[in-house]
Order: sequence, then structure tokens, then C-alpha cells
Amino acid sequence: MPIFYVLAFIAGGGLGFAFFYFRYQYKDAINELRSNLKDANQQIQYLQWELEEFLEQNEILRSKTTELLDKNDELNDVVAELSKYYVHIKKASEKSSELSSFLREPDPDLEEKINKYSKKDRTWGEKKFF
Repeated sequence: MPIFYVLAFIAGGGLGFAFFYFRYQYKDAINELRSNLKDANQQIQYLQWELEEFLEQNEILRSKTTELLDKNDELNDVVAELSKYYVHIKKASEKSSELSSFLREPDPDLEEKINKYSKKDRTWGEKKFF
């Protein structure tokens, strides 16, 4: 029986050495792969953080964009109203320039008409009974 123990001890030792040898034969490659895995995990964490940051910025930009579009619609309404007023003001300025051109030159017919109406006003103001 002691021979079996010795043989089992030798076989176990040989098997252990084989595992040790085959495992540590590629230890440089394994260490490089572990460091690459660690770097890849750090890059993944950094990219996830950036993704979260960009998603937050995207939400802020979307809200600001919709806000600015609403303001743009309001400004379009204001510009439309102002353009209407501009047309009216332009017509009024044309009429006032036309009126000022009439007022620059004395019109003799106008004096006669004014005198005619002023005489009527004097007679109209008198009160008569029966």
C-alpha cells in the first residue's frame, strides 16, 4: 500500500507541475490580456459617463430648441402685425405729404369757400322766435 501512496504522490506532483507549467507558460499573454481588459473596462465606464452627459445635454438642447421655436412663432406674429401697421403708416405718410403739398400753395377757391361757409355760420348762430 505504501507504494500506491508514493505513486499517487508522484502522479499528483507531476500533474500539479503540468498544470503549473501550462498555466504559467503564457503568463505574459495573460497579464497583457488582463491589463487590456482593465483598460477596456475603464474606457467603457468613461464612455458611459460621456453618454449620460450627452443625453442630458441633448435633453436641455431639445427643450431650448422647442422654447426658441415657440418664441420664433410669436415673433413671426409680431412681425406680421408690424408689417400691417407699416403699410398703414406708409399710406398715412403719403396722404400727409399730399396734404402738405396742398397746404403749401394758396388756393383762391378755398378762400371763397371758407368765406361762404363763415357767412352761413354767422346767420345760423342768430336765434329767432316765431
